[in-house]
Amino acid sequence: MAKVKKAPAAKGDDAEQMVMDYLRKTNRPYSATDVSNNLHGAITKAVAQKVLNALAVKTEVRQKVYGKQSVYVINQEQFESPSQEELNDMDSKIEELKKEVDKYKEKNRQLTSELTALNNSLTNEQCEERLKVLTEQNKKYEERLIELQSGAKQFSVDDAKRIDEKFEKNRKFWKQRKKMFDEIVSTILDAIDMKKKVFEDEELCIERDPIDINEDPLKDL
Repeated sequence: MAKVKKAPAAKGDDAEQMVMDYLRKTNRPYSATDVSNNLHGAITKAVAQKVLNALAVKTEVRQKVYGKQSVYVINQEQFESPSQEELNDMDSKIEELKKEVDKYKEKNRQLTSELTALNNSLTNEQCEERLKVLTEQNKKYEERLIELQSGAKQFSVDDAKRIDEKFEKNRKFWKQRKKMFDEIVSTILDAIDMKKKVFEDEELCIERDPIDINEDPLKDL
């Protein structure tokens, strides 16, 4: 299969017109390398550099030197300055777009919260399996309660002591982990503009424990 011959790179006036058209169309600063690459090799880097330097001398483009590299942008004076009315229209349009962006951000936040809640929810099959487990546990607890209420079997002092020790141990772990969680949330809230309750309820879907960590849950028993 014969190779397709690549068109020769532009030079002279053709290259200059090509560069001017590109800079005018994009109206952004570029180096000679950028121009050559963005034109997909239609002009070489060397020719692009030569053309840009020449255009800079003629003040058709502006040159800015950064260390060893130069960037070029079309002379802005060739563009017609907008009228005050046009500027006011632009400002109005900007404000409208800002409001629209804020609206979509809020919608995105709501959808993200809903998605998080759905992802954290159990499937129907998981709910059915969980219900079976809880029903069986509840049955055992009811049997145990009936047994205790009947007086057939009571807790010994050692049983009560062992349960209290286990409770205090687990409560200690719970307090430590709750403190760590609160510190992490506090650090995150310092970096974002969101209330703690909104962040925990809607972003994390966290349900707070009803028991205060400093309160004895057995004091009224």
